[in-house]
Amino acid sequence: MTEYEMVTLFHPGLDEEGVEKASQWLQDRISSLGGEDIQVIPWGRRKLAYPIQKHLEATYIQYDFKLDGSKVAELTRAMGINEDIIRQLVVRKQDR
Repeated sequence: MTEYEMVTLFHPGLDEEGVEKASQWLQDRISSLGGEDIQVIPWGRRKLAYPIQKHLEATYIQYDFKLDGSKVAELTRAMGINEDIIRQLVVRKQDR
């Protein structure tokens, strides 16, 4: 299993409960793909550097987890379909 770090931007129209529900959906999705050691680090609502889909701010949440490398594409595809997620970036953590 490889360690990954993912930052996800949630739609600004979601209230706190909506963000929590979308975050739980994402955690369940990672687990269903065989992910382990999921850590959730909320960054809060922040202003975007540039507009994304005409939005000027979003709720940022960072996820640290372990997942088989072949499942990452399936995870990003599922996030692309979810309308609550406006942007995500998954990167592999390097051995330090």
